[in-house]
Amino acid sequence: DMPGHAQAAVAAYPEEVGVPGQRTQVGVDWGVNPYLFNTSERSLSFITNVLDEVLTLFPSAYIHIGGDEAVKDQWEASPAVRAQMRKLGVKDAHAMQGWFNEQLAAYLTQHGRRMIGWDEILEGGVPASASVMSWRGTEGAVTAARQGHDVVLAPGDWLYLDNLQTTRSDEPNG
Repeated sequence: DMPGHAQAAVAAYPEEVGVPGQRTQVGVDWGVNPYLFNTSERSLSFITNVLDEVLTLFPSAYIHIGGDEAVKDQWEASPAVRAQMRKLGVKDAHAMQGWFNEQLAAYLTQHGRRMIGWDEILEGGVPASASVMSWRGTEGAVTAARQGHDVVLAPGDWLYLDNLQTTRSDEPNG
């Protein structure tokens, strides 16, 4: 998941992918965390190396980058990220995620693949080649379709296969 849900990667490789000045441990709790991939060339190089592995393992036309629940506090507080935003002419952290996604989409396109991301990617601008998977309801799907993007509508908390499906005490964990 990029740029958010990156706590494990940031904990393992803080200098390569972490926002400067941010350190963490591997998370043990479920849910949203504040750790983002850095937007630096070094971080993007790391990410494209990971994508190379993903492309080898999964020959599908689409590669899902996530893009949801990216808490942007670290980018907003980072002098290095703010300086990069000024240099790029990026107005805010949402637009910075749009720029970040453009880098990923361009890389995937160079390798004959298409980026797909959760509907939150709409908040910062979506690469023209990207598809949008709307998990929070129909609004994101309608917005993406109106912008000319291919859309997958996927709202449904009951689709979390790691959740218990009944209240029975003998049901195995998901």
